[in-house]
Amino acid sequence: MLGYLYYRLSGGGAALASIGLVSFAGLAQILPAMLGGIFWRGASRLGALVGLTLGFGCWGYTLFLPSFGAGVFLPETWGIAGPFGIGWLRPHALFGIEGIDPLLHAVFWSLTLNTGGFVLASLASFPGPLERLQGAQFVNVFEHSAAPRSWTGRVAQAEDLMIMAQRILGARDAQRLFEREARRQGMADTLPAPTPSFLETLERELAGSVGAATAHAMVGQIVGGMSVSVEDLMAVADETAQLMEYSARLEAQSQELARTAAQLREANAKLTRLSVQKDAFLSQISHELRTPMTSIRAFSEILRDTTGLAPEEQHKYSSIIHDEAIRLTRLLDDLLDLSVLENGQVNLNLREGLLSDVLDRAVAAAAADEHGARLRIIRDPAAEQVRLNTDLDRLSQVFINLVANARKYCDAPRPALEVRVHSRDRLVIDFVDNGTGISPEAQDVIFEKFSRVSDQKAGGAGLGLAICRQIVTRLGGEISYLKGQRGAAFRVVLPADIAMAAE
Repeated sequence: MLGYLYYRLSGGGAALASIGLVSFAGLAQILPAMLGGIFWRGASRLGALVGLTLGFGCWGYTLFLPSFGAGVFLPETWGIAGPFGIGWLRPHALFGIEGIDPLLHAVFWSLTLNTGGFVLASLASFPGPLERLQGAQFVNVFEHSAAPRSWTGRVAQAEDLMIMAQRILGARDAQRLFEREARRQGMADTLPAPTPSFLETLERELAGSVGAATAHAMVGQIVGGMSVSVEDLMAVADETAQLMEYSARLEAQSQELARTAAQLREANAKLTRLSVQKDAFLSQISHELRTPMTSIRAFSEILRDTTGLAPEEQHKYSSIIHDEAIRLTRLLDDLLDLSVLENGQVNLNLREGLLSDVLDRAVAAAAADEHGARLRIIRDPAAEQVRLNTDLDRLSQVFINLVANARKYCDAPRPALEVRVHSRDRLVIDFVDNGTGISPEAQDVIFEKFSRVSDQKAGGAGLGLAICRQIVTRLGGEISYLKGQRGAAFRVVLPADIAMAAE
């Protein structure tokens, strides 16, 4: 097919008749790189590429392309005046040499440029390790070629071989190997004779542990009378590098497995704690539901079935029913609120207001308990003068829960809660009390559902902080527990686009 295309493009059979000479001239371009690679150790891959590029380029310009005829690939003016009017670049009179056969002209210049580029580029570059190793297989091959791997005629001490085998194979495996070979040679009570057959068997056994090249080199050194060639040393180096790489991969995989195992253990411990808390929640929620329902039922039956109750008793019983109903409603509202927040069905009521007003509302609602015990609040009014554009009611719900938790769970003799406000790239509000804080094993689950800050003072279903996290997330911020503080510390972070300095 290529010959037919050449025939059609060249315009006749005359050019087709000379294509053999053109092809042989092109094939001759590999000659400098081939001979240099065989006889010259300094030859490099870069030199071969430069020489081949120059040689084929010159051959194509001076012989191959002109064979198609003038005006086909090269302009007619190039053959008369040269490219761009430069006469010494004419295809058939390159560098001013003219009057000789075009084939001889092309072969001379192409091989000259090929050889010159090959030599100069090889001298300017330095062969790499792989090139030097490959070159050693051809350059002066008869000077370093060794006889085939055979242990014929070698002299070795069986004790030395035994010591080497014990270090590599282990004492038990080495003794079994030598005992088996001794029985095969008919010398059951002594070490086997280092015959060529035994040495080949020993080399195969060692190769399974240290590689074929290393085993051959080690046995050869102990046997004596054998030199280790460059090829053997390079093979040993390659096997060592492969073993080191494989060992590094195993170490990396082992470390990754260790990290994964640690993460799985941590996740399993967390799931275990959550499972325990869920069971506790089911018990607690059943108690929280049953207690008000029992009171409501009991006192409603008294009001229904008892006649002649004094007005004071009727008011007392009805107040108990009312309070228990409010308690039950609060619990159901928390469950419903958390469900709505988790499903993303909540609608935010965005409006503007001051952060100080939101904190005032939270402190007023949660700082004092039903017995009138107060929680000392430490604030910085100047830092709280930040105008917010968000759902102030939801944000107030978060602050109320955090202040109420500090009031209920802070175990300091004089409970105090410090509210710190930082306004940099984001708005940060920290709530830090002066108690003992939360135990480290409980810190990573306090924002989960059913989790309670303290088992000793548990007064709810453990949904408060879970609701806080959902609210803050819906507002575009985040809430977290600060570790390393003296007491319990919670941080609420709000995005900068909802906070601005107050005017």
